[in-house]
Amino acid sequence: MDHNLGIVIILTVGFALASFLSYIAQRLKLSPILGYLLAGYIIGPYSPGFVADSEIAEQLAEIGVILMLFGVGLHFKIEDLIKVKNIAIIGAVGQTTIATVTTMGIVSFAGWRLEFGLIMGLAIGVASTVVLMRMLIDNHLLITLEGHIAIGWLIVEDIFTVIILILLPTLAILVEGSDVSTWTILQSMGSVLIKFTILAIFMFTWGHKIVSYILTNIARLHSGEMFTLGVLALVFVIAIGSTLLFGISIALGAFIAGMVIGKTQVRHQAAANALPLKDIFGIIFFLSVGMIFNPQAIALNYSLFFGLLAVILIIKPLSAYLITIFLGYPLKVALVVAFGLAQIGEFSFILAEEALKFKLLSDEGYDFLVACALVSISINPLLFGKLDFFESILRKISRFPEKKENQIAIGAKEKDHFLNAVIVGFGPIGKAVSIILNDRGFSPLIIENNIDIVSRKDEGDGFIFGDASEASILKEAHLEKVSHLLITITDSKKAMQIIKAARQINPGIEIIARAQFISEESILSELKVRYICSERSAIKEFISLTRHLFSSNL
Repeated sequence: MDHNLGIVIILTVGFALASFLSYIAQRLKLSPILGYLLAGYIIGPYSPGFVADSEIAEQLAEIGVILMLFGVGLHFKIEDLIKVKNIAIIGAVGQTTIATVTTMGIVSFAGWRLEFGLIMGLAIGVASTVVLMRMLIDNHLLITLEGHIAIGWLIVEDIFTVIILILLPTLAILVEGSDVSTWTILQSMGSVLIKFTILAIFMFTWGHKIVSYILTNIARLHSGEMFTLGVLALVFVIAIGSTLLFGISIALGAFIAGMVIGKTQVRHQAAANALPLKDIFGIIFFLSVGMIFNPQAIALNYSLFFGLLAVILIIKPLSAYLITIFLGYPLKVALVVAFGLAQIGEFSFILAEEALKFKLLSDEGYDFLVACALVSISINPLLFGKLDFFESILRKISRFPEKKENQIAIGAKEKDHFLNAVIVGFGPIGKAVSIILNDRGFSPLIIENNIDIVSRKDEGDGFIFGDASEASILKEAHLEKVSHLLITITDSKKAMQIIKAARQINPGIEIIARAQFISEESILSELKVRYICSERSAIKEFISLTRHLFSSNL
Protein backbone atom coordinates (compact mmCIF):
# COMPACT_ATOMS: atom_id res chain seq x y z
CA MET A 1 0.00 0.00 0.00
CA ASP A 2 1.22 3.49 -0.83
CA HIS A 3 2.58 5.21 2.31
CA ASN A 4 0.56 8.42 1.85
CA LEU A 5 -2.60 6.46 1.11
CA GLY A 6 -2.03 4.40 4.26
CA ILE A 7 -1.95 7.56 6.39
CA VAL A 8 -5.17 8.83 4.81
CA ILE A 9 -6.94 5.51 5.37
CA ILE A 10 -5.87 5.35 9.02
CA LEU A 11 -7.06 8.88 9.65
CA THR A 12 -10.33 8.36 7.75
CA VAL A 13 -11.38 5.04 9.26
CA GLY A 14 -9.78 5.67 12.65
CA PHE A 15 -11.34 9.09 13.19
CA ALA A 16 -14.74 7.93 11.95
CA LEU A 17 -14.80 4.99 14.36
CA ALA A 18 -13.29 7.02 17.19
CA SER A 19 -15.96 9.72 16.74
CA PHE A 20 -18.80 7.19 16.76
CA LEU A 21 -17.54 5.11 19.70
CA SER A 22 -16.46 8.09 21.82
CA TYR A 23 -19.91 9.61 21.22
CA ILE A 24 -21.53 6.43 22.56
CA ALA A 25 -19.09 6.39 25.50
CA GLN A 26 -19.90 9.95 26.48
CA ARG A 27 -23.64 9.33 26.14
CA LEU A 28 -23.12 6.51 28.64
CA LYS A 29 -21.20 8.93 30.93
CA LEU A 30 -17.92 7.14 30.20
CA SER A 31 -14.56 8.57 29.18
CA PRO A 32 -14.03 9.12 25.42
CA ILE A 33 -10.67 7.35 25.83
CA LEU A 34 -12.65 4.12 25.95
CA GLY A 35 -14.04 4.85 22.49
CA TYR A 36 -10.60 5.69 21.08
CA LEU A 37 -9.07 2.45 22.37
CA LEU A 38 -11.92 0.33 21.02
CA ALA A 39 -11.69 2.08 17.64
CA GLY A 40 -7.98 1.28 17.53
CA TYR A 41 -8.62 -2.36 18.33
CA ILE A 42 -11.24 -2.63 15.58
CA ILE A 43 -8.82 -1.39 12.89
CA GLY A 44 -5.91 -3.35 14.36
CA PRO A 45 -4.51 -6.74 13.29
CA TYR A 46 -6.13 -8.67 16.15
CA SER A 47 -9.72 -8.02 15.09
CA PRO A 48 -11.53 -9.31 11.97
CA GLY A 49 -12.07 -7.05 8.97
CA PHE A 50 -10.11 -4.00 7.90
CA VAL A 51 -6.52 -3.80 9.17
CA ALA A 52 -4.72 -0.44 9.21
CA ASP A 53 -0.96 -0.03 8.93
CA SER A 54 0.18 -0.16 12.55
CA GLU A 55 3.68 1.07 11.70
CA ILE A 56 2.31 4.33 10.30
CA ALA A 57 0.00 4.66 13.32
CA GLU A 58 2.92 4.25 15.71
CA GLN A 59 4.87 7.00 13.92
CA LEU A 60 1.92 9.36 14.18
CA ALA A 61 1.45 8.33 17.81
CA GLU A 62 4.97 9.58 18.60
CA ILE A 63 3.72 13.07 17.78
CA GLY A 64 0.77 12.41 20.09
CA VAL A 65 3.13 11.49 22.94
CA ILE A 66 5.14 14.68 22.40
CA LEU A 67 2.05 16.91 22.38
CA MET A 68 0.42 15.16 25.35
CA LEU A 69 3.55 15.48 27.49
CA PHE A 70 3.86 19.08 26.34
CA GLY A 71 0.30 19.67 27.56
CA VAL A 72 1.03 18.05 30.93
CA GLY A 73 4.13 20.22 31.37
CA LEU A 74 2.28 23.36 30.23
CA HIS A 75 -0.42 22.94 32.88
CA PHE A 76 1.93 21.72 35.59
CA LYS A 77 1.54 24.08 38.54
CA ILE A 78 3.70 23.54 41.57
CA GLU A 79 1.32 25.87 43.46
CA ASP A 80 -1.48 23.28 43.18
CA LEU A 81 0.80 20.72 44.78
CA ILE A 82 2.04 23.01 47.57
CA LYS A 83 -1.54 23.65 48.71
CA VAL A 84 -2.10 19.96 49.48
CA LYS A 85 1.51 18.74 49.83
CA ASN A 86 0.98 17.27 53.30
CA ILE A 87 -1.40 14.62 51.99
CA ALA A 88 -0.62 14.48 48.26
CA ILE A 89 3.08 13.57 48.56
CA ILE A 90 2.64 10.99 51.32
CA GLY A 91 -0.49 9.59 49.73
CA ALA A 92 0.75 9.32 46.15
CA VAL A 93 4.12 7.81 47.11
CA GLY A 94 2.48 5.41 49.55
CA GLN A 95 -0.26 4.32 47.14
CA THR A 96 2.14 3.90 44.21
CA THR A 97 4.56 1.88 46.34
CA ILE A 98 1.80 -0.44 47.57
CA ALA A 99 0.42 -0.90 44.04
CA THR A 100 3.89 -1.56 42.60
CA VAL A 101 4.94 -4.07 45.26
CA THR A 102 1.60 -5.91 45.01
CA THR A 103 1.81 -6.03 41.21
CA MET A 104 5.39 -7.33 41.34
CA GLY A 105 4.24 -10.12 43.63
CA ILE A 106 1.34 -11.08 41.34
CA VAL A 107 3.47 -10.98 38.19
CA SER A 108 6.30 -12.97 39.81
CA PHE A 109 3.80 -15.59 40.98
CA ALA A 110 2.64 -15.90 37.36
CA GLY A 111 6.23 -16.69 36.34
CA TRP A 112 7.04 -13.40 34.66
CA ARG A 113 10.30 -11.50 35.03
CA LEU A 114 10.56 -9.17 38.02
CA GLU A 115 11.33 -6.06 35.93
CA PHE A 116 8.08 -6.64 34.01
CA GLY A 117 6.25 -6.56 37.32
CA LEU A 118 8.06 -3.38 38.34
CA ILE A 119 7.11 -1.51 35.15
CA MET A 120 3.54 -2.79 35.20
CA GLY A 121 3.22 -1.83 38.86
CA LEU A 122 4.49 1.69 38.22
CA ALA A 123 2.18 2.01 35.20
CA ILE A 124 -0.78 0.80 37.27
CA GLY A 125 0.15 3.23 40.04
CA VAL A 126 -0.53 6.36 37.93
CA ALA A 127 -4.08 7.39 37.08
CA SER A 128 -5.42 9.17 34.00
CA THR A 129 -5.60 12.97 34.18
CA VAL A 130 -8.32 13.04 31.50
CA VAL A 131 -10.56 10.57 33.35
CA LEU A 132 -10.05 12.16 36.78
CA MET A 133 -10.79 15.70 35.57
CA ARG A 134 -13.92 14.48 33.77
CA MET A 135 -15.20 12.77 36.92
CA LEU A 136 -14.51 15.78 39.13
CA ILE A 137 -16.19 18.19 36.71
CA ASP A 138 -19.23 15.97 36.12
CA ASN A 139 -19.76 15.58 39.87
CA HIS A 140 -19.10 19.27 40.66
CA LEU A 141 -16.06 18.43 42.80
CA LEU A 142 -13.30 20.24 40.90
CA ILE A 143 -13.15 23.30 43.18
CA THR A 144 -13.77 21.44 46.47
CA LEU A 145 -11.20 20.35 49.03
CA GLU A 146 -11.39 16.76 47.82
CA GLY A 147 -10.98 17.90 44.21
CA HIS A 148 -7.83 19.88 45.05
CA ILE A 149 -6.36 16.93 46.94
CA ALA A 150 -7.11 14.46 44.13
CA ILE A 151 -5.44 16.73 41.57
CA GLY A 152 -2.42 17.32 43.81
CA TRP A 153 -2.17 13.56 44.36
CA LEU A 154 -2.18 13.01 40.61
CA ILE A 155 0.51 15.67 40.10
CA VAL A 156 2.81 13.75 42.45
CA GLU A 157 2.09 10.54 40.51
CA ASP A 158 3.01 12.34 37.28
CA ILE A 159 6.27 13.60 38.82
CA PHE A 160 7.03 10.09 40.05
CA THR A 161 6.45 8.74 36.54
CA VAL A 162 8.74 11.40 35.03
CA ILE A 163 11.50 10.30 37.43
CA ILE A 164 11.02 6.70 36.30
CA LEU A 165 11.25 7.78 32.65
CA ILE A 166 14.60 9.40 33.48
CA LEU A 167 15.90 6.22 35.13
CA LEU A 168 14.67 3.71 32.52
CA PRO A 169 18.09 3.51 30.72
CA THR A 170 19.79 2.71 34.03
CA LEU A 171 17.17 0.08 34.84
CA ALA A 172 17.76 -1.46 31.40
CA ILE A 173 21.49 -1.79 32.18
CA LEU A 174 20.67 -3.31 35.56
CA VAL A 175 18.60 -6.14 34.06
CA GLU A 176 21.02 -6.89 31.21
CA GLY A 177 22.80 -9.50 33.28
CA SER A 178 24.38 -10.36 36.59
CA ASP A 179 27.85 -9.47 35.31
CA VAL A 180 27.02 -5.75 35.38
CA SER A 181 28.95 -4.19 38.24
CA THR A 182 27.52 -1.86 40.84
CA TRP A 183 29.93 0.82 39.65
CA THR A 184 28.57 0.56 36.10
CA ILE A 185 25.04 0.99 37.41
CA LEU A 186 25.97 3.98 39.57
CA GLN A 187 27.89 5.47 36.64
CA SER A 188 24.89 5.14 34.37
CA MET A 189 22.51 6.59 36.95
CA GLY A 190 24.87 9.44 37.73
CA SER A 191 25.36 10.21 34.06
CA VAL A 192 21.61 10.35 33.41
CA LEU A 193 20.94 12.52 36.45
CA ILE A 194 23.80 14.91 35.64
CA LYS A 195 22.63 15.29 32.04
CA PHE A 196 19.06 15.88 33.16
CA THR A 197 20.17 18.41 35.79
CA ILE A 198 22.26 20.34 33.24
CA LEU A 199 19.34 20.32 30.80
CA ALA A 200 16.89 21.49 33.48
CA ILE A 201 19.19 24.27 34.72
CA PHE A 202 19.78 25.52 31.17
CA MET A 203 16.12 25.35 30.13
CA PHE A 204 14.81 27.13 33.23
CA THR A 205 17.40 29.94 33.02
CA TRP A 206 18.77 30.82 29.59
CA GLY A 207 16.35 28.52 27.79
CA HIS A 208 13.37 30.19 29.42
CA LYS A 209 14.64 33.65 28.40
CA ILE A 210 15.21 32.53 24.81
CA VAL A 211 11.79 30.86 24.52
CA SER A 212 10.05 33.86 26.10
CA TYR A 213 11.86 36.28 23.79
CA ILE A 214 10.96 34.29 20.67
CA LEU A 215 7.28 33.82 21.54
CA THR A 216 6.85 37.41 22.72
CA ASN A 217 8.16 38.76 19.43
CA ILE A 218 5.98 36.37 17.43
CA ALA A 219 2.96 37.43 19.51
CA ARG A 220 3.55 41.04 18.44
CA LEU A 221 2.72 40.03 14.86
CA HIS A 222 -0.89 39.24 15.91
CA SER A 223 -0.84 36.18 13.63
CA GLY A 224 -2.47 33.08 15.07
CA GLU A 225 -0.85 30.82 12.49
CA MET A 226 2.64 32.16 13.15
CA PHE A 227 2.17 31.88 16.91
CA THR A 228 0.98 28.26 16.67
CA LEU A 229 3.87 27.42 14.36
CA GLY A 230 6.35 29.07 16.72
CA VAL A 231 5.04 27.13 19.74
CA LEU A 232 5.13 23.79 17.92
CA ALA A 233 8.59 24.49 16.48
CA LEU A 234 9.98 25.21 19.96
CA VAL A 235 8.34 22.12 21.45
CA PHE A 236 9.83 19.80 18.83
CA VAL A 237 13.24 21.52 18.87
CA ILE A 238 13.46 21.18 22.64
CA ALA A 239 12.16 17.58 22.60
CA ILE A 240 14.50 16.40 19.82
CA GLY A 241 17.40 18.48 21.13
CA SER A 242 17.01 16.92 24.59
CA THR A 243 17.30 13.49 23.00
CA LEU A 244 20.24 14.20 20.71
CA LEU A 245 22.31 16.33 23.11
CA PHE A 246 21.43 14.92 26.54
CA GLY A 247 20.15 11.42 25.85
CA ILE A 248 16.78 12.25 27.42
CA SER A 249 13.68 10.64 25.93
CA ILE A 250 11.61 12.70 23.48
CA ALA A 251 8.60 12.44 25.79
CA LEU A 252 10.56 13.88 28.70
CA GLY A 253 11.96 16.63 26.48
CA ALA A 254 8.41 17.59 25.48
CA PHE A 255 7.41 17.71 29.16
CA ILE A 256 10.28 20.12 29.88
CA ALA A 257 9.28 22.22 26.85
CA GLY A 258 5.77 22.47 28.28
CA MET A 259 7.04 23.53 31.69
CA VAL A 260 9.30 26.21 30.17
CA ILE A 261 6.55 27.67 27.94
CA GLY A 262 4.19 27.40 30.92
CA LYS A 263 6.39 29.93 32.75
CA THR A 264 6.06 32.55 30.01
CA GLN A 265 3.40 35.26 29.75
CA VAL A 266 2.03 33.73 26.55
CA ARG A 267 1.29 30.35 28.16
CA HIS A 268 -2.50 30.67 28.01
CA GLN A 269 -2.57 31.45 24.29
CA ALA A 270 0.05 28.75 23.67
CA ALA A 271 -2.23 26.22 25.35
CA ALA A 272 -5.25 27.46 23.36
CA ASN A 273 -3.42 27.21 20.02
CA ALA A 274 -1.84 23.84 20.71
CA LEU A 275 -4.99 22.26 22.18
CA PRO A 276 -6.61 21.19 18.87
CA LEU A 277 -3.41 19.52 17.63
CA LYS A 278 -2.83 17.91 21.02
CA ASP A 279 -6.35 16.47 20.97
CA ILE A 280 -6.04 15.18 17.39
CA PHE A 281 -2.69 13.47 17.87
CA GLY A 282 -3.74 12.32 21.32
CA ILE A 283 -6.60 10.44 19.67
CA ILE A 284 -4.12 8.91 17.19
CA PHE A 285 -2.00 7.84 20.17
CA PHE A 286 -4.91 6.01 21.77
CA LEU A 287 -5.83 4.50 18.40
CA SER A 288 -2.29 3.11 18.09
CA VAL A 289 -2.52 1.70 21.62
CA GLY A 290 -5.77 -0.06 20.75
CA MET A 291 -4.34 -1.37 17.46
CA ILE A 292 -1.62 -3.42 19.14
CA PHE A 293 -3.96 -4.81 21.79
CA ASN A 294 -4.20 -8.59 21.57
CA PRO A 295 -7.05 -9.94 23.75
CA GLN A 296 -5.76 -13.48 23.23
CA ALA A 297 -3.06 -12.77 25.82
CA ILE A 298 -5.80 -12.15 28.38
CA ALA A 299 -7.64 -15.35 27.47
CA LEU A 300 -4.45 -17.39 27.94
CA ASN A 301 -3.79 -15.98 31.41
CA TYR A 302 -7.05 -14.56 32.75
CA SER A 303 -6.04 -15.15 36.38
CA LEU A 304 -3.17 -12.66 35.98
CA PHE A 305 -5.54 -10.19 34.35
CA PHE A 306 -8.01 -10.36 37.25
CA GLY A 307 -5.12 -10.05 39.70
CA LEU A 308 -3.91 -6.84 38.04
CA LEU A 309 -7.46 -5.53 37.83
CA ALA A 310 -7.85 -6.18 41.56
CA VAL A 311 -4.81 -4.00 42.22
CA ILE A 312 -6.38 -1.12 40.26
CA LEU A 313 -9.94 -1.44 41.55
CA ILE A 314 -9.32 -2.68 45.12
CA ILE A 315 -5.73 -2.27 46.34
CA LYS A 316 -5.18 1.24 44.93
CA PRO A 317 -8.44 2.78 46.20
CA LEU A 318 -8.25 0.94 49.52
CA SER A 319 -4.69 2.15 50.19
CA ALA A 320 -5.66 5.72 49.18
CA TYR A 321 -8.70 5.56 51.46
CA LEU A 322 -6.73 4.31 54.48
CA ILE A 323 -3.89 6.81 53.98
CA THR A 324 -6.34 9.72 53.72
CA ILE A 325 -8.31 8.65 56.80
CA PHE A 326 -5.06 8.04 58.74
CA LEU A 327 -3.94 11.61 57.96
CA GLY A 328 -7.15 12.92 59.50
CA TYR A 329 -9.16 13.98 56.46
CA PRO A 330 -12.95 13.64 56.15
CA LEU A 331 -14.59 10.49 54.85
CA LYS A 332 -15.85 12.28 51.70
CA VAL A 333 -12.29 13.34 50.80
CA ALA A 334 -11.02 9.78 51.27
CA LEU A 335 -13.73 8.33 49.02
CA VAL A 336 -13.28 10.90 46.23
CA VAL A 337 -9.52 10.34 46.15
CA ALA A 338 -9.90 6.55 46.36
CA PHE A 339 -12.48 6.20 43.58
CA GLY A 340 -11.04 8.99 41.45
CA LEU A 341 -7.66 7.28 41.16
CA ALA A 342 -9.06 3.76 40.64
CA GLN A 343 -8.18 3.72 36.92
CA ILE A 344 -5.20 4.01 34.57
CA GLY A 345 -4.71 5.94 31.35
CA GLU A 346 -2.40 7.94 29.13
CA PHE A 347 0.67 8.20 31.38
CA SER A 348 0.51 4.45 32.00
CA PHE A 349 0.74 3.82 28.25
CA ILE A 350 3.55 6.33 27.78
CA LEU A 351 5.60 4.67 30.50
CA ALA A 352 4.84 1.22 29.05
CA GLU A 353 5.80 2.30 25.52
CA GLU A 354 9.14 3.69 26.72
CA ALA A 355 9.74 0.47 28.68
CA LEU A 356 9.04 -1.59 25.54
CA LYS A 357 11.89 0.22 23.77
CA PHE A 358 14.30 -0.87 26.51
CA LYS A 359 12.81 -4.41 26.62
CA LEU A 360 11.69 -3.85 30.19
CA LEU A 361 8.16 -4.95 29.32
CA SER A 362 6.81 -7.67 27.06
CA ASP A 363 4.11 -7.28 24.44
CA GLU A 364 1.83 -9.43 26.61
CA GLY A 365 2.40 -7.10 29.56
CA TYR A 366 1.36 -4.18 27.37
CA ASP A 367 -1.80 -6.08 26.38
CA PHE A 368 -2.68 -6.54 30.04
CA LEU A 369 -2.28 -2.82 30.72
CA VAL A 370 -4.58 -1.94 27.79
CA ALA A 371 -7.20 -4.43 28.97
CA CYS A 372 -7.00 -3.08 32.53
CA ALA A 373 -7.38 0.47 31.20
CA LEU A 374 -10.48 -0.50 29.19
CA VAL A 375 -12.15 -2.06 32.22
CA SER A 376 -11.10 0.49 34.85
CA ILE A 377 -12.08 3.48 32.67
CA SER A 378 -15.49 1.84 32.13
CA ILE A 379 -16.10 1.09 35.80
CA ASN A 380 -14.71 4.34 37.24
CA PRO A 381 -17.77 6.54 36.46
CA LEU A 382 -20.05 3.88 37.95
CA LEU A 383 -18.03 3.90 41.19
CA PHE A 384 -18.12 7.69 41.30
CA GLY A 385 -21.88 7.63 40.88
CA LYS A 386 -22.17 5.57 44.08
CA LEU A 387 -20.08 7.93 46.24
CA ASP A 388 -23.01 8.97 48.43
CA PHE A 389 -24.08 5.34 48.87
CA PHE A 390 -20.60 4.22 49.98
CA GLU A 391 -20.28 7.26 52.23
CA SER A 392 -23.55 6.52 54.03
CA ILE A 393 -22.64 2.84 54.49
CA LEU A 394 -19.13 3.59 55.79
CA ARG A 395 -20.43 6.30 58.08
CA LYS A 396 -22.83 3.86 59.69
CA ILE A 397 -20.12 1.22 60.08
CA SER A 398 -17.20 3.42 61.16
CA ARG A 399 -19.17 6.24 62.83
CA PHE A 400 -16.59 8.78 61.71
CA PRO A 401 -17.64 12.37 62.43
CA GLU A 402 -17.64 14.50 59.29
CA LYS A 403 -15.05 17.30 59.22
CA LYS A 404 -16.36 20.32 57.36
CA GLU A 405 -13.92 23.05 58.39
CA ASN A 406 -11.69 22.82 55.31
CA GLN A 407 -14.65 22.47 52.96
CA ILE A 408 -16.27 25.59 54.39
CA ALA A 409 -13.03 27.53 53.97
CA ILE A 410 -12.73 26.49 50.36
CA GLY A 411 -16.36 27.42 49.73
CA ALA A 412 -15.86 30.88 51.19
CA LYS A 413 -12.92 31.56 48.93
CA GLU A 414 -14.88 30.47 45.86
CA LYS A 415 -17.79 32.70 46.86
CA ASP A 416 -15.49 35.72 47.11
CA HIS A 417 -14.02 34.88 43.74
CA PHE A 418 -17.51 34.76 42.23
CA LEU A 419 -17.93 38.50 42.87
CA ASN A 420 -14.96 39.31 40.68
CA ALA A 421 -15.11 40.43 37.06
CA VAL A 422 -13.24 39.63 33.87
CA ILE A 423 -12.36 42.57 31.62
CA VAL A 424 -11.61 41.95 27.94
CA GLY A 425 -9.29 44.63 26.58
CA PHE A 426 -7.09 47.12 28.40
CA GLY A 427 -7.54 50.22 26.30
CA PRO A 428 -8.79 53.52 27.77
CA ILE A 429 -12.13 52.02 28.84
CA GLY A 430 -10.54 48.86 30.20
CA LYS A 431 -8.11 50.89 32.31
CA ALA A 432 -10.88 53.16 33.61
CA VAL A 433 -13.22 50.36 34.75
CA SER A 434 -10.27 48.41 36.18
CA ILE A 435 -9.40 51.37 38.42
CA ILE A 436 -13.04 51.65 39.54
CA LEU A 437 -13.22 47.95 40.42
CA ASN A 438 -9.94 48.04 42.32
CA ASP A 439 -11.08 51.10 44.28
CA ARG A 440 -14.21 49.16 45.30
CA GLY A 441 -12.25 46.18 46.58
CA PHE A 442 -12.66 43.87 43.57
CA SER A 443 -9.82 42.09 41.78
CA PRO A 444 -10.67 41.95 38.08
CA LEU A 445 -8.81 39.64 35.74
CA ILE A 446 -7.92 41.25 32.41
CA ILE A 447 -7.65 39.39 29.10
CA GLU A 448 -5.53 41.33 26.60
CA ASN A 449 -4.09 40.26 23.24
CA ASN A 450 -1.41 42.95 23.16
CA ILE A 451 1.69 41.26 24.53
CA ASP A 452 3.43 44.60 25.22
CA ILE A 453 0.67 45.63 27.62
CA VAL A 454 0.76 42.26 29.40
CA SER A 455 4.56 42.36 29.60
CA ARG A 456 4.70 45.61 31.55
CA LYS A 457 6.19 44.94 34.95
CA ASP A 458 3.86 47.35 36.73
CA GLU A 459 0.73 45.58 35.50
CA GLY A 460 1.01 42.74 38.03
CA ASP A 461 -0.34 39.21 37.73
CA GLY A 462 -3.95 40.06 36.95
CA PHE A 463 -3.46 39.65 33.18
CA ILE A 464 -3.90 36.82 30.71
CA PHE A 465 -2.42 37.18 27.25
CA GLY A 466 -4.72 35.70 24.65
CA ASP A 467 -7.72 35.89 22.38
CA ALA A 468 -10.83 36.01 24.57
CA SER A 469 -12.95 34.50 21.79
CA GLU A 470 -11.14 31.20 22.49
CA ALA A 471 -13.16 29.17 24.99
CA SER A 472 -9.97 27.76 26.50
CA ILE A 473 -8.76 31.28 27.33
CA LEU A 474 -12.04 32.07 29.08
CA LYS A 475 -11.76 28.80 31.02
CA GLU A 476 -8.25 29.78 32.08
CA ALA A 477 -9.85 32.94 33.47
CA HIS A 478 -12.26 30.70 35.47
CA LEU A 479 -15.23 32.41 33.85
CA GLU A 480 -17.59 29.80 35.33
CA LYS A 481 -16.98 31.39 38.76
CA VAL A 482 -17.23 35.04 37.66
CA SER A 483 -20.33 37.23 37.94
CA HIS A 484 -19.57 39.94 35.34
CA LEU A 485 -17.84 40.06 31.96
CA LEU A 486 -16.90 43.52 30.67
CA ILE A 487 -16.04 43.53 26.95
CA THR A 488 -14.34 46.84 26.22
CA ILE A 489 -12.90 46.12 22.75
CA THR A 490 -14.17 47.98 19.66
CA ASP A 491 -14.33 44.93 17.39
CA SER A 492 -18.05 44.05 17.50
CA LYS A 493 -17.64 40.81 15.55
CA LYS A 494 -15.00 39.60 18.00
CA ALA A 495 -17.16 40.75 20.91
CA MET A 496 -20.04 38.59 19.67
CA GLN A 497 -17.74 35.58 19.43
CA ILE A 498 -16.63 36.23 23.01
CA ILE A 499 -20.23 36.50 24.21
CA LYS A 500 -21.20 33.20 22.59
CA ALA A 501 -18.16 31.43 24.07
CA ALA A 502 -18.84 32.98 27.48
CA ARG A 503 -22.49 31.85 27.48
CA GLN A 504 -21.36 28.27 26.87
CA ILE A 505 -19.17 28.39 29.97
CA ASN A 506 -21.34 30.53 32.25
CA PRO A 507 -24.93 30.98 30.97
CA GLY A 508 -25.90 33.31 33.80
CA ILE A 509 -23.00 35.74 33.61
CA GLU A 510 -23.84 39.45 33.35
CA ILE A 511 -22.21 41.07 30.31
CA ILE A 512 -21.42 44.70 29.48
CA ALA A 513 -20.47 45.21 25.84
CA ARG A 514 -19.86 47.97 23.31
CA ALA A 515 -21.81 48.49 20.09
CA GLN A 516 -20.19 50.43 17.25
CA PHE A 517 -23.43 50.81 15.30
CA ILE A 518 -27.08 51.07 16.29
CA SER A 519 -27.88 47.93 14.23
CA GLU A 520 -25.53 45.91 16.45
CA GLU A 521 -27.44 46.76 19.61
CA SER A 522 -30.34 44.49 18.60
CA ILE A 523 -27.93 41.63 17.87
CA LEU A 524 -26.28 42.04 21.27
CA SER A 525 -29.71 42.08 22.90
CA GLU A 526 -30.53 38.76 21.24
CA LEU A 527 -27.36 37.39 22.83
CA LYS A 528 -28.87 38.36 26.22
CA VAL A 529 -26.50 41.26 26.83
CA ARG A 530 -28.40 43.42 29.30
CA TYR A 531 -25.98 46.32 29.33
CA ILE A 532 -24.97 47.78 25.94
CA CYS A 533 -22.90 50.91 25.53
CA SER A 534 -23.12 52.86 22.29
CA GLU A 535 -19.85 53.92 20.67
CA ARG A 536 -20.56 57.64 20.98
CA SER A 537 -20.57 57.60 24.75
CA ALA A 538 -18.94 54.25 25.42
CA ILE A 539 -16.43 55.52 27.98
CA LYS A 540 -19.02 57.47 29.95
CA GLU A 541 -21.58 54.64 29.88
CA PHE A 542 -19.07 51.96 30.77
CA ILE A 543 -17.78 53.92 33.75
CA SER A 544 -21.33 54.75 34.90
CA LEU A 545 -22.53 51.14 34.59
CA THR A 546 -19.47 49.78 36.35
CA ARG A 547 -19.90 52.16 39.27
CA HIS A 548 -23.58 51.26 39.53
CA LEU A 549 -23.24 47.47 39.25
CA PHE A 550 -20.26 46.97 41.52
CA SER A 551 -21.25 49.43 44.22
CA SER A 552 -24.40 47.35 44.71
CA ASN A 553 -22.34 44.18 45.31
CA LEU A 554 -20.41 45.59 48.24
